[in-house]
Order: sequence, then structure tokens, then C-alpha cells
Amino acid sequence: MRTELLCIGTELLYGKINTHIAYIGSHLSSIGLPLTSAITVSDELDEMKNVFKESIDRSDIIFITGGIGPTFDDLTREATAFALNKKLVFSAEILEQINNFFKTRNVKISPKGNERQAYLIENAVPIFNKIGTAPGQIIEHKEKLIIILPGPPTEMHAMFEESVLSLLKKKYVHAITRSKTLHIYGLSESKVNEMILPIVETERRLEGGSVSFTILAHLQIVDIKITATGTNELIIDELIHNIKAEFYQLLKKNIFSEDHKTLEGVTAELFMKKKKTLSTAESCTGGLISNRITNLAGSSLFFKGGVVAYSNDLKTGILKVKQKTLNDFGAVSEQTVLEMAEGIKTISESDYAVAVSGITGPAGGSKEKPIGTVCFGLITPKGNKLFTEHFYGSRTEIKEKAANFIFNLIRLELSK
Repeated sequence: MRTELLCIGTELLYGKINTHIAYIGSHLSSIGLPLTSAITVSDELDEMKNVFKESIDRSDIIFITGGIGPTFDDLTREATAFALNKKLVFSAEILEQINNFFKTRNVKISPKGNERQAYLIENAVPIFNKIGTAPGQIIEHKEKLIIILPGPPTEMHAMFEESVLSLLKKKYVHAITRSKTLHIYGLSESKVNEMILPIVETERRLEGGSVSFTILAHLQIVDIKITATGTNELIIDELIHNIKAEFYQLLKKNIFSEDHKTLEGVTAELFMKKKKTLSTAESCTGGLISNRITNLAGSSLFFKGGVVAYSNDLKTGILKVKQKTLNDFGAVSEQTVLEMAEGIKTISESDYAVAVSGITGPAGGSKEKPIGTVCFGLITPKGNKLFTEHFYGSRTEIKEKAANFIFNLIRLELSK
């Protein structure tokens, strides 16, 4: 079964982030219909016609996102109709839906361009849009299934989850798929691969199905995904449970969570469980650590607050870092982050305090302290811990890696 995604929009080729591939790919994978390929196409009619025709010829299920709005460059309807050799048919029902959309928003007359959205491809089944004006369309053609969805993510997600998934399951899915993702910190992707290879290569028999593994590294976190597909739900669940247990036995505390639980989420749970508090003093991360903490519901139960002391004046003025320390060791030093952590702990009266200072680039590095050098200080009820790490990547990546390092450091400390 070949499944293909066509993402329409010249803006996607000019740098706009396309989230549709990850979204649709993950949902299809979860029901055992993995995405075979994805293509981004400009809003140029001839190009769209050619790509659509080629895709329909070679694939069994084709998803098309975008290009069904009311403007002159929304040409997905026309291109699809051409590729299928079908007509566009006006739908009074769709137009009424569009008019009602505007009426509920106190717009008496629908903008004229929106009438274009009331045209369906011949024999298409419409998917009504509860959030916007562009209806989706489902076309069955010579044992092929073509699904057209809007470009805006909120509209596309709603249609996909409410209408498309159930159709796909009913029509194509005759097996059960289960997956489990393990998140790892403290080991490189190559090291994780080396350690788990004997488990991955072990032959496993599954009734009417299969087991697959994927590994992905991002910002010093490594994800292992186990996917099992078969006809017997109990066998699938038991198999994933057993494989997961083997990974835990091998990787131990390097596994910090499963599925959608983040590093900061795990750390927050430990703080709340132990009824301890935290404060932060940040320089190079610019409040990123505090931001990721306060994105979590319930963080007020353990997070006292933080200070972004980017300049040396704030380090000395608010956090009471000694000028001599800055002169002798520099702002990026273990001595400075220790005093930063001590300062925020005194201000907040927290149980734990962390401090971060580093060089994120693209300028400011030296032979002794190259770009990517980050110093960490952690004060705990049992003592102080100081670290200096060297990260690679862009300015943003170094900040994210620094935040991940400190969350993992706290996690390990609270887990003792």
C-alpha cells in the first residue's frame, strides 16, 4: 500500500515551516499505514497538474494539503480535476455552509472569492469545515483514494481526526498497531545504536504481523521507537512490554521517560513528589529554562522563580556575584555560576538552585573557551555540583542543549 502526501504552497519552498508531514506521517504510522513519500509543490498550475497526475498513477492513497482557499493562487481543485479527468461541480450546500460561517461572525455577505470554495470535484464527498471556509474532499477513483485537506494546521487537524482517520481504519486497516517511544539522555546516538543492536536484530515471531524499530537523535536526546503490528492485541502488547523491559535493563537511568513526556515534565514530577522547590539564575539561556518549566501546568507548586542576569552588572547587582570572581575567572566559569546559584537561592529561599552561563556564538569564543562552552551550577540540600560542557550547533541549539543538560542533572539528583 503506497501512501503519498502532496503539500501545496510556494511559501513552503521559501522557508515556511511545514508541519503537515510530521503530523500526517505520525497518525498514519499509528494505524499501520506509514507514509511512503511527501512532496512539496509550488502554486503553479502546470507543475501541480504534472505532480498530481504522477502521484495518482503510482500511489494508492494520496493526501493533498493546501491550495483550496478563496484566492487566485489556490488551484488544488483545478489541478486535481485535471489529473482525474473530472469536472468541477458547484455545490449550493457548501456555499450555504460558507455563508453561515460568515454570518456567525457578523459578516452579512460572504466575500465574493469564497464562492470558488463551493466547487467540488465530480463525485467527491465533502468534508465540512467547522473552523474555516474551505471544505475538504474525498474522491475514490479507480481503486485510488484522494483526500484533499486545507492548509491551515488547525483546520486540517480537525478534519483529519474527525473524518479521515475513521475512514482509513474502516477501509484499509485490518491489523492492530501499537508503538512505544523511549527517550534517552546521556548517550550518543551511535552509542545507543551499538548497545541496542543485539535486541533490534533478535528475530521475533509475531502472529500475523511484524516489529520495527527507529532511532532518532535531537538536541542530545535519543528516541527509540518500537512499533508492532499484528492481528492479536494481547500478543502485540506483551511483545512491546518485553522489548521495553530489555531496553530498560540495558540503558537503565539513561531512559528518562516514555512517549510524550518531556525531560522538564519528568523533573517537575520529581519536585512535586518530593515537595521540594527550585529557582534559576540564567545568563546564556535567556530564561529558556524558566520558560520550559512554567509551560507545565502545576509548576507553581515547586518553582519559586528565576532571574535572567545577562549582563555582568545584573550578576553583581542582583545575584551578588563578586566582581573579583568575574575579573579572575570570567562570566563563563564554574566559580561564577556557583555564586549565581547561591545568589538566587538566597533571594528565593528555594531547596534547589541552578545557574547557567555560556558562549552561544556566533562570536565571543576563544581558544580557552570556544563557542558552545557552558558552565552549570547546581545547589542541593546535600551539596554543590559544578560542570562545564561543550556543545555544538547554532545559537538556539546550544541554548536548548544547555537546558536539557540542566534538567537531566536535576532529574538524576532528585532520583537518588
